[in-house]
Amino acid sequence: MKTLLLLNSSIVVKKPYLSKDYIKIEYGKKRINSYVDGFINLQNLEIFKMFDKTILIDNTIPSTKNVPDEIIKLLPSNTIFLLNKNNILGRTNKGAGMLKSLEKHISFFEDYDLIFYFEPRLILESSEFIKLFFKNRINSFSMESSKRVKTGYFGSTSNDLIEFIKSYKAEDLVEKNLHIELLMYEFYEKKNTNFYTTSISLWKNYLSGIYEEY
Repeated sequence: MKTLLLLNSSIVVKKPYLSKDYIKIEYGKKRINSYVDGFINLQNLEIFKMFDKTILIDNTIPSTKNVPDEIIKLLPSNTIFLLNKNNILGRTNKGAGMLKSLEKHISFFEDYDLIFYFEPRLILESSEFIKLFFKNRINSFSMESSKRVKTGYFGSTSNDLIEFIKSYKAEDLVEKNLHIELLMYEFYEKKNTNFYTTSISLWKNYLSGIYEEY
């Protein structure tokens, strides 16, 4: 059984000068620092050691040399970097940005059996969710509401994740104002999936600077 830690990020985002984003976004150095905090926490919990491979996807950085040094130092030396500076959809619809990044790199997921997806701006509080996912070997999600899952972290078989990615187009999420939290619930509800009512991480409300359960 081959396991993959799939980290999806948008680390370097500058505030636009002549326009404004449609969604609330943290910018600049504060955003980078939020990611540093998330990566430090993954390292402290020894999360990287739990997986056969770590992949970092980022849609705001053109090449590895542009990844902030403080983040490079916190990742395993054999991390695979899949970088592409194109976050147009993500600045309009976060779910569309997420899906576009996954679409672009879908071929990298085929070599693994179990994939744990995590957005490293979150502060992971425990590794128990991951351990349970590995033990049961079935899809694992935390619920945001009765018909919406949390998409900042989840466990999925590679086959189901690849099928989900192929089922939708990122552009449709923007054009039809679709929410990926609902789409993933509707898709995985038909699969072998455990849905939990739990929070395993902290999310930074950058407007207040306060971390909230997620």
